[in-house]
Amino acid sequence: MRMVRADVVVVTGVAVLLSACSGSTGQSPTSVASAASTPTPTSSAVSPSAAAGANASMSPGSRPPSSTPVTGLAVRFPKTQRGAEDFVRFVMAQVSKAYATADSTLIQPLVDVKTCPDCARWVSVTTDMKKSGQHFEGVFVEPQSVHALTLRGDAAGVITHVFVPAGKIVDNRGRLVDPRSASGPLRSDFFLQFRDHWFVTNVEVVR
Repeated sequence: MRMVRADVVVVTGVAVLLSACSGSTGQSPTSVASAASTPTPTSSAVSPSAAAGANASMSPGSRPPSSTPVTGLAVRFPKTQRGAEDFVRFVMAQVSKAYATADSTLIQPLVDVKTCPDCARWVSVTTDMKKSGQHFEGVFVEPQSVHALTLRGDAAGVITHVFVPAGKIVDNRGRLVDPRSASGPLRSDFFLQFRDHWFVTNVEVVR
């Protein structure tokens, strides 16, 4: 599928995007990371399905200690279109920080790994990088535009266009482990659900 401009969203596409926010699409979306050939650590990364299983018992109300404070997220990012847009920008920034510091706790309180394979991949890869003494150098993803569709109940669809800069994974001595080529711009759709605050429930790259 060719790239779709942010200002050209057909009615049927809007309906599909919003309906997918409240339920599984039954497809395996391609992440921004994989679309840009994001490097992975040399040690075996946990698969998205394994990460989801490991977190199956974790509910939004009972999370492990995290570097991301969750108490003020509902106030900072309210259940509005603007709140959804700002939350997606925040998630992108947290993912970039997580890769730079190999700290998966920056992502975990913001996503549902049981429904979002890409989110599970972000968590598992950054967890594995920490175990391997590695981190990502460079900006993980740069948002170019962020546009939320009209909310439907607790669900929101957010259409973004992003650029994925070149970067690399290095070890704790700064030695190259795996490079990543630049890619984009790409359209990446975020599916959100408001529980005690916004959660990313899925991410899809539109081609």
